[in-house]
Amino acid sequence: MIRLCAALFCLFGFTLGSWQASLPDLVRGLDMSPLELGLCLTVGFAGALPAMFMGGRLIARFGAKGLLMAGAAGMACALVGVGFTGSYVVLVPLVLVLLGCQGSFDVAINAVAIAIEQQSGKQILAFMHGAFSLAAAAGALCFGAYRPLGFRVGYFGVAAVLVLFVWWMARWRALPEARSSAAPEAGPGERRVLLGADVLLVAGVVGVSFLGSGILENWSAIYVRDTVSDLAIISSFGLASFHGAMGLGRVLTSAVLRYFDRLVTIAACGLLMAAAMVWSLFAPGPVQAVAALFIVGILLSGIAPIGFSVAGDLRPDRVGEVSSTVAIAGYASFLVGPVLVGVLADLLGLRAALGSVVVVGVVISLLALLLRGQGPRRAPSARAPLDVRLEKAER
Repeated sequence: MIRLCAALFCLFGFTLGSWQASLPDLVRGLDMSPLELGLCLTVGFAGALPAMFMGGRLIARFGAKGLLMAGAAGMACALVGVGFTGSYVVLVPLVLVLLGCQGSFDVAINAVAIAIEQQSGKQILAFMHGAFSLAAAAGALCFGAYRPLGFRVGYFGVAAVLVLFVWWMARWRALPEARSSAAPEAGPGERRVLLGADVLLVAGVVGVSFLGSGILENWSAIYVRDTVSDLAIISSFGLASFHGAMGLGRVLTSAVLRYFDRLVTIAACGLLMAAAMVWSLFAPGPVQAVAALFIVGILLSGIAPIGFSVAGDLRPDRVGEVSSTVAIAGYASFLVGPVLVGVLADLLGLRAALGSVVVVGVVISLLALLLRGQGPRRAPSARAPLDVRLEKAER
């Protein structure tokens, strides 16, 4: 079952990496301005939020398998449409469908991974997110290989992979149970609309970490280009290296969690990434600046999967809703990051604007320490077996 879960994350990573690698060619093919591309992606991310909210509700009631199949089919149809269209007006709703289906698929695969953690007692989310990042790097490289045939061929290739996945899932057995367990009718003061302050704190950690990774993904290349003026990297290989660093960081995080508490790990990563970002911004030379950015990426990469894991342990009976809430917090930050850095860069310069990543690291650390200090009902140790962790949570 863990192998199946890894395959789900790899499929999603491959699809996302291919899509991101196609954007420069899509911009040229449709003669889009940066503003038009930004607006198109913003509409897509905005549409992903309600899709993720509904995805969490559907998983809670019916399980994850149907949502995975519907999400993959929707992504395939949208990619085929993008491959054929030559109109910006048609592209916008296609991107809305694509990113909406990506969001619901993201919620579903994290719900499956959380359910496996609950059943097995193994901490697998950091490893799964690492597999996602490495597959995204592979998707970016593969899409670069399609270019001699015309970049639109890549859309059809990824769509074919997604269709094969839907066919395979239709024949596969049921996935691990990710539905909400039955509960007695809630009283007036116990409405199930909210998951609680502890889960919202975890969602805040994940949202802030996504904000930091979004800032680095969109702006670090420009910063490096300004710092290292003679650096020339093909877009696909640059994107692949970014996802490769994220994958490496998540695999390392998975190993670290065997020995250290998850919230302590998050707090330490937040402070260390803040220090590494300061080093990058004030490094005496370009090599040191780039090396520091690489370290920032490694430290940042493991925070989100740990957050999903912690949230799942806090509400083991509401896995789908937890996955939805945490993922929505992450995607919402993608709407804020580009605008925030753009405004700060215009006012203070790009170097000062990237100082926001330092603030991100400090905030992540503070939120993790606040969550850890809230009491005995907080996230149990990653090293304890599942039954022991649940017993501690009930005390």
